[in-house]
Amino acid sequence: MTSTQATKSTFTTRTNLALAAAAAATTSDIKYRVLYLKLHGVAATTRAILAISGAEWESIYPTDWAVQKKQVPLGVMPVLYETHQESGLILEIPESEAIERYLARKFLLFGQDLWEETAINVFYSSSNAVMAHYVTKVLLAFPDTKSRELEKFVTKEVPAWIEQHEKWLGRNGLNGHYVGDQLSIADIRSVICLDRYISLPECKGLFSDEKTPGLFKLKSTLEQNERYWAWIHSQDFEDINASTRQRLAVLSG
Repeated sequence: MTSTQATKSTFTTRTNLALAAAAAATTSDIKYRVLYLKLHGVAATTRAILAISGAEWESIYPTDWAVQKKQVPLGVMPVLYETHQESGLILEIPESEAIERYLARKFLLFGQDLWEETAINVFYSSSNAVMAHYVTKVLLAFPDTKSRELEKFVTKEVPAWIEQHEKWLGRNGLNGHYVGDQLSIADIRSVICLDRYISLPECKGLFSDEKTPGLFKLKSTLEQNERYWAWIHSQDFEDINASTRQRLAVLSG
């Protein structure tokens, strides 16, 4: 499900009734494309949500980013293109968190009311903040500070994340969800973060059925979703995995 073609920018901040109606639509004639590198990175959660939704979608990759950078809103990736095939209308959305929240609302991954949405946002934002810390302070650290920053991350940031999230998952009954008994964007984002941390040799010993029962239940519950399971075992996912491993090896230096 991959392509290398992007679309001319259609992003606008002006009030438009047609765009508003399209954004609220969930009809079967909608197709999604995610423009990003062949890496998990900040597109991982968007791709997971689309896979879980059952919508028609594909990953597309830049062919000449120096040129395409000038054609997309804000000059950054990822960008989501939502094409309404019957009308030809295309919604274009930049910025990973804006995309994720948009899709979460569209596919009912933000709870049943404003309070549940707020609670879900709390845990979603918390996991995002820890992952952002890992990327900026560890992966992108200068070589002479990388090992020190990694040690701080593993001994301080990850344990604090575990402690707080285990507490609240426990208060929700260890049922595999943060809020109520429903799948949410917070569940998805935290599992993606968890999988990354588990892969770090330095994190060995921080995670186990005994030490992190809530997070492991969160992970196992999400992996029982047939569409998510199919996505993480697909060839597309494995190709992105391979590219991501190569990139991480370079950054880990």
